[in-house]
Amino acid sequence: MIKLKDLLTEAKQTQFTIPYREQRDVMKILKKAKYKEGKHYDFGVGKGATFILAVDKKLEDEILSLLIQKGVRNIHQLR
Repeated sequence: MIKLKDLLTEAKQTQFTIPYREQRDVMKILKKAKYKEGKHYDFGVGKGATFILAVDKKLEDEILSLLIQKGVRNIHQLR
């Protein structure tokens, strides 16, 4: 059963497209930083050879700066 609280948090997410070749690195970085999948971020399928990383709006700056520091390239924000 879907809770109202879960529906409200989905609307407060920012989506980034990242190449598939970086997906393994992104997963390792986020798990090592103790972020929880489903609570803080979600993965999706993008166009071509990309995947979508949906991040909670509150953690957007932290996660983005962490990924850039660790060398993840070609991160683009969806509108």
